[in-house]
Amino acid sequence: MVISLAFAVLIAAIYYGGRSHWNTMIVDRWQLIDQPSLNLVITGFFMLIRFYLVFALLAPTLALHWTLKRLDRTKH
Repeated sequence: MVISLAFAVLIAAIYYGGRSHWNTMIVDRWQLIDQPSLNLVITGFFMLIRFYLVFALLAPTLALHWTLKRLDRTKH
């Protein structure tokens, strides 16, 4: 979980650190997408990262932690 969170923060820092450069490259120079669509893609990407961190990592980790804690309590 910590590694995934660090990776998400790293991706966000890289994007927001070079946001003006990447926006200029993608929108103006390469002409791949227009600015409003790029904002939607970036927002969707960060929402998917949040979904992955919460539901694919945090929820099963908490369930496993609680299960192991309960099993340890019943053992003693």
